[in-house]
Amino acid sequence: MDGFSVALSEITLVLFTTLAPSGAVAYLLMSLPVLSGRAAGDTARRLNQLTCLPLLVAMVGLVASATHLGNPANALYVFTGVGRSPLSTEVFAAVIFLALAGVYWLYSFAEHPRVGLQRGLLAAIDVAIVAFVSSVAFAYNVDTIVTWSLPLVPASLILNALFGGPLLALAGFALASRGLGAASTAELPIAYAAPEGASKAQPTAVRVFPSRRGARILLTLATAACAANVAVCAVLGFQLQGIENELVSAADLVAGYPVYLAAFAVLAASALALAWCAAIKRELRQSPAPLVVASALAFVAIFLMRFTFYMSHLTVGLGV
Repeated sequence: MDGFSVALSEITLVLFTTLAPSGAVAYLLMSLPVLSGRAAGDTARRLNQLTCLPLLVAMVGLVASATHLGNPANALYVFTGVGRSPLSTEVFAAVIFLALAGVYWLYSFAEHPRVGLQRGLLAAIDVAIVAFVSSVAFAYNVDTIVTWSLPLVPASLILNALFGGPLLALAGFALASRGLGAASTAELPIAYAAPEGASKAQPTAVRVFPSRRGARILLTLATAACAANVAVCAVLGFQLQGIENELVSAADLVAGYPVYLAAFAVLAASALALAWCAAIKRELRQSPAPLVVASALAFVAIFLMRFTFYMSHLTVGLGV
């Protein structure tokens, strides 16, 4: 079986590792204003409700991976290996994150939610997110698969999440801003703050869309992660040249790896350029569409490199 056929047979896992980590990171970033107490009232409520966007992205990835089990009843056996099996630990961490996030999202529709309870839940969710992304990154570090046990493999997945997550979070912030009234006084750490000395009795309009400085922080994170990932993937491509077993070489399994990497770089650069332009020009005051498109391009780019990862599947001995 050639590398493309192997990756195609694992397409559900490609989708999972493309969507779920970035969705989790985006959820964490969108939760920070509420967790820190700098978003309150209608702003906090709107942000809490719009966390359904990254949550949905992560859930789509998890549902896709569940089809890999064949029979849904096999899911029960997955949890028996928690702590012993990296894959079981990965699934367990995903379920904890999604369960807590689902409960929090439903609670956000309460008429009078308790702020302390919300912050406590968010803190637990963010811890679960860190555990989840870490478990996904190291779940494929299997000694018998020589191309997956390379030290830089976990770094690549984490960098993917740090690239796609901020772009998705910015899209979520932009969508949230469109649902707020003009008289919202809540502040976000990356929002347009009310002027100093403004009377609390007379609310000042505050937009949820990140300020230019705040947007640059998230976009700088995404840009740095993307650049680092290009370098990491390039190194991994060189390492594949020297890996082989009795049947085939890893380089043959991932024929055209430089083309995949170039396509990733072009798509990622396009996504970042679109997001930077939209943020700097403040176009998202009118429409979140540019960041939605940028986020979609980022996911396509990540998907390509995750596909090459599964193409490189090469076991020790007489097998692929």
